[in-house]
Amino acid sequence: MIDNLKHANVIRYLNSEIKRYDIINYLIEKYDLVNYLEIGVFKGENIREVKAKHKDGVDPSVEHFVAPETNYPITSDEFFDLIKGHDIKYDIIFIDGLHHSEQVKKDIRNALNHIVDGGFILLHDCNPTSYEAQQVPRRTIAWNGDVWKAFVSFKQLYPNMKSCVVDTDFGVGVIQVDNNMQPELENVDFEYTYFNEHRKELLNLITFDEFKANY
Repeated sequence: MIDNLKHANVIRYLNSEIKRYDIINYLIEKYDLVNYLEIGVFKGENIREVKAKHKDGVDPSVEHFVAPETNYPITSDEFFDLIKGHDIKYDIIFIDGLHHSEQVKKDIRNALNHIVDGGFILLHDCNPTSYEAQQVPRRTIAWNGDVWKAFVSFKQLYPNMKSCVVDTDFGVGVIQVDNNMQPELENVDFEYTYFNEHRKELLNLITFDEFKANY
């Protein structure tokens, strides 16, 4: 396991003044969002800070820890199978589970079936700090996985759906859902080298102040 905790980019994100829950709470307060779903609760540091009136937490506790906020101790696939066919909709869904792009893509697809029109899907770890930090399987202590591939893929499929990555806390992806939009294009799988050279454009990478000005 590579110890990358002293790398400049990792330190910058670990010391982020704006955390992922700050972005979530900004949207909750501005748009009066009520129903919140978090996929990947772990120890509950994020969901505990979220100010939504109703919160559901999904985590299979593979790391042998079940936070009290986890009311669905199952995988995200099992959770979405459980509510499939039921008229259950969330205003905001935060995806921070298994950081493998194929699983994140599934989580996004499933989230789209259970989000209100105009609601928000957020993803953590969209802006990896290095090539090693995005490799699957995991090789580094501070690990982002290849979540970026899932976000970039979504932006290609839905080029007109409003989306961005806020450049804080390892990159927080934000998608504002328009349920009337259908996939438009085939997505292309990029290698990390290309992504790294074009990440600002591919992610629509913006500051928190730019985010507040646009959402």
